[in-house]
Amino acid sequence: MSSRYLGLDVGGTKCAAVVGTGEGRILHRVEWPADAQRGPDAMIGQMIALARPILQQHDIAAIGVSIGGPLDAQRGVILSPPNLPGWDNVPLRQRLETALERPVCVEHDGSACALAEWRWGVPDARRLIYLTCGTGFGMGLVVDGRIYRGAGGQPSDIGHIHYSDDGPIAYGRAGSLEAFAAGGALPRLAAWRFPQRWGAQPPTGARISQLAADGDADARQVIQLNAQAVGRACAMLIDLLYPDRISLGSLCLYLGAEWLAMVHQACEAHAMPGALACCRIAPAALEAKVQDLAPIAAAM
Repeated sequence: MSSRYLGLDVGGTKCAAVVGTGEGRILHRVEWPADAQRGPDAMIGQMIALARPILQQHDIAAIGVSIGGPLDAQRGVILSPPNLPGWDNVPLRQRLETALERPVCVEHDGSACALAEWRWGVPDARRLIYLTCGTGFGMGLVVDGRIYRGAGGQPSDIGHIHYSDDGPIAYGRAGSLEAFAAGGALPRLAAWRFPQRWGAQPPTGARISQLAADGDADARQVIQLNAQAVGRACAMLIDLLYPDRISLGSLCLYLGAEWLAMVHQACEAHAMPGALACCRIAPAALEAKVQDLAPIAAAM
């Protein structure tokens, strides 16, 4: 029997615990709301409480955690992610190893998704970038099967990059890529772009998507602003790194072909043609499973 791994996916909106194998098979999964305002102690306590019976039922070799950055992946310390208030210098790896008595790897969610996408989705891509396009706008880079990390074990924090002199606020300032390109940015974009209609109570991202599908011009403009930002981020990465593949996460799976076409259009307008010709931009090959398999890849 192949080794089994426990993966913990920790997000600002939802969390999940997954048991998987080295072949990328999911054997067990449980999901719960993140309720991030509770802070790290309550969230970690819930993770531990849910993990303990899983460890009793399955022979788990190691535990992987996929979580938003910034973080120090080498030490397993979380460093104040914008979507997880109160997670300031939290030694997550140490706390989980002490409580669960298994080796733990803590990895940035974008990096873990990139590793899973390379391992089980697009193994022939030597230089693969994954963009989360979820609650936040994170990035992972895998080169020849290895995660790229910066100094101090830090991931590439693409969401903090300045995109516009005006715009919604994320990372404590207006106009970052996170404020435009994240899935969680859609309500912020709606309130910023149409303050008289939506400033007081912006619709959810799902509602904006439905309104756009029904032909609402304002909602379509919000989605276009988002797709343009993602496309320009892709162009910047293509010019800088010449990747073989950029895999797009959550928003691409939920908004579909029309959104992806807008991303391609914006990217083609800004990327160097020679660099663009080397790269394919596509939805995650693992589709929605990428988030479940990401912490499994980290555990391995």
